[in-house]
Amino acid sequence: MDILSSSLILVGPGRAGRAFARSWRDAGGSVAGVVGRDRASAEEGARRIGQGTPEALDAVQANCDLLLVSVPDDALEPVGAALAGRISCRTAFHFSGALPAERLAPLRARGAALGSLHPLRPFTGAGEESWEDAFVAIEGDLVAVEEGERVLAAIRARGYRLDTAEKPLYHAAATLAAGGTAAVLSLAIRAWARAGLPEEDGRKALGGLSARAASAVAERPFEEAFTGPLARRDLGTVRAHRQALEGSGEILALYALLAEETLRRTPDRGKEEEIRALLRGRKP
Repeated sequence: MDILSSSLILVGPGRAGRAFARSWRDAGGSVAGVVGRDRASAEEGARRIGQGTPEALDAVQANCDLLLVSVPDDALEPVGAALAGRISCRTAFHFSGALPAERLAPLRARGAALGSLHPLRPFTGAGEESWEDAFVAIEGDLVAVEEGERVLAAIRARGYRLDTAEKPLYHAAATLAAGGTAAVLSLAIRAWARAGLPEEDGRKALGGLSARAASAVAERPFEEAFTGPLARRDLGTVRAHRQALEGSGEILALYALLAEETLRRTPDRGKEEEIRALLRGRKP
């Protein structure tokens, strides 16, 4: 059977769920139902997707081939329990990057294979967002993993199998790369503002600089991607940075931590121990 002919119900029409539904629709599939925490949220989700009969979680009664559960991690178990008495499906997926497919265990009692699909992509809610070309971690029952691979191929996403036990580590890495980047930028913008520059300008300028640096990492080996005074071993500049950050302990600590990673990824360029000593507060 062509996977795109499968009947599909989306539970939780938030940013990731809507982006998936649009990808499914644009690939030729059809969204049969959109289930929200209440009727109003379901109607709004269906309107923004352009397909699907809206239903409230406490009122839905349905059968489907594919059930996609896109809700916050802490809501997975209660939502799974609520759905178990209301929806029968062949395969149920949730979108959590850290939690196992087994969080939807109540649906197994009604014959569903369980899986998880986690797109490594931030979603802002923009209407053009999709899962196309996204790295998507797949985990769960073998039959669900295989079906998930067919779903992802149909919407032109890139699926990768992941062991259940490794999901938290994988997701921690993703959190460092996404939320961690935003947090580093927040601290960088604090330093920028201390220099007397407008914070709004810092968000745009440093955000753009960070995006270009991230693109370099995606396209080149680390030794080529790292740039700046630490990669070049400009000891005088690093000394000036340390002195400027002296009154900002947490920013200085982060600078030292990131400097150590830079030295590891750009080995044998000299002055490594001088830089380490300088950042520890000792004269190199």
